[in-house]
Amino acid sequence: MNIKIKISTFIVIISLFLFLFPTIFSAHAYIKKSTPFEDEILEKAPTEVMIQFNESIQPTFNSIKVFDSQGNRVDKENGGVDPSQPAILKSGLKPNLPDGTYRIKWKAVSSDGHPVQGVIGFQVGAEVIDSTAGINETQGYTPKGDLIIIRWLQYISNACYLGLLFFYMLIVPKAIQDNRLVNNKFLRGIITSFVALFLSIMLSLPLEATIEAGLPWNEVLSFQFLGNIIGNTTFGQTWIFQVIILLTLGYMTSFIWMAEAIKRSVLWVCFCLGAGLLLTKAFTSHAATQINPLLTISMDFIHLLAASIWIGSLIGFVVLLPLRKNTETKEYFFLMIKRFSNWGITLVLLLTLTGVFSSLLHVPNASTLIQTDYGKVLSSKVILFLLMLLLAAVNFIKGKRDKNKGLKVSLWGELSIGLVILVISVVLTNLPTAMQSPGPFKETKTLIHGNQVTLSATPNIVGENLFEVSLKDRQGRAIKDVEQIHLTFTMLDMDMGEETVDLKKVAEGKYEAQGLHFTMAGHWDIHVHVLTKSLESIDTDFRCLVGSQ
Repeated sequence: MNIKIKISTFIVIISLFLFLFPTIFSAHAYIKKSTPFEDEILEKAPTEVMIQFNESIQPTFNSIKVFDSQGNRVDKENGGVDPSQPAILKSGLKPNLPDGTYRIKWKAVSSDGHPVQGVIGFQVGAEVIDSTAGINETQGYTPKGDLIIIRWLQYISNACYLGLLFFYMLIVPKAIQDNRLVNNKFLRGIITSFVALFLSIMLSLPLEATIEAGLPWNEVLSFQFLGNIIGNTTFGQTWIFQVIILLTLGYMTSFIWMAEAIKRSVLWVCFCLGAGLLLTKAFTSHAATQINPLLTISMDFIHLLAASIWIGSLIGFVVLLPLRKNTETKEYFFLMIKRFSNWGITLVLLLTLTGVFSSLLHVPNASTLIQTDYGKVLSSKVILFLLMLLLAAVNFIKGKRDKNKGLKVSLWGELSIGLVILVISVVLTNLPTAMQSPGPFKETKTLIHGNQVTLSATPNIVGENLFEVSLKDRQGRAIKDVEQIHLTFTMLDMDMGEETVDLKKVAEGKYEAQGLHFTMAGHWDIHVHVLTKSLESIDTDFRCLVGSQ
């Protein structure tokens, strides 16, 4: 079987994974709409409260409770996920609630197992003195040490397994594949990485139980509790699927010691199975929540696969460093560097393209790179990637010139940075994306006659916002002869009708309004309509991404 057939077979297998199992995975949930919405003032008390998320949430480990200003519970204690609409969490309220301020305290678990919780305040009656302002909040899961360690172990062991297979099959010259040192290091690496992979996947189940239930390890280590996770959560389905692949992988790994004719085929089967495990990580990433998940999951998988091959191959180079000291094998070691450098260019291109693609999906603007936790972590990952790329270039030059001096240090440096990047990737996967906090919106449009309309929305989240419009003519002067100006809000992700609000003048050419006009996170159209005293109209539309927090 030649290399082209093997690669084609690999692509077909991965494609089957993508088509057969795309619907059971997702990522972080966030509120798209609530009734009442944040800080809403109602004339009379509602009969129920409802929170709608951007995706289906787990039927277990959720809650929704409503309290009055004195801390008394006023819901009917029948809250839960709507069976007919699994993206909705709702609860009935006690009848005849008096005027006052109320808090909806909620908790939900995303389809990927990440818990989110928060408080939504609302008011009944317009004459209430105390305010719900400041009590609204949404909190996601903050990655803790156990999660980072276990999932990093899964990343690195999967990368090591895949990378070593790739390294042995395509980088190590056949002339030294039977070398005792090469064989021993390869087999030890494969066995060690498989054991670590097995351990990390086994530990991931009780880890998920601690995350979803919010309980310590000693309280979730029971067959009944873990069985509940397996039977009633999406993560449980994923975990069963991972275990099946893992056991098959273990069985096939045991045949690596077979004769050469069988060994090559076994190695490729093991590589495909290892890639299948890696693919399950892509299914549980942020990519799974996009409009076209097949494309985004594929891109995320390619990113993970390229990173795994790079880091796993670096491990191969590091463990085979003794070859460069032996006169008989020294030339083969530098030949491996030259061989890998050819692949390295492709890997860097794939990592760059898929990384940029992912960033465009999850980072709405440059400001979120410094304003959000997701953006800050992503920025640090990019910086480390550039440093890793610099060291890779140094190693490439040394390998091309057969320079031994300093090679050990630069290889270890490149690998160390790669391992740190994997830690950052774990944190990044478990943080809400910057799309949930896009920051203040501001955009200027120049119309056909040269007039300029600038619209800003601050803070650009669900709830109360300040909307400001600035009007200038083609000379940059404020447009003064304005008779009226209003904004029309239309939710693009869901049919919620339209809402129109008039703006008041605050200065020449400047108008503003403040209110609860963003009632749902997502994409909104804001139509600006200006009528001048000469009965001329100025109209334009702005598309705005509204955050949930």
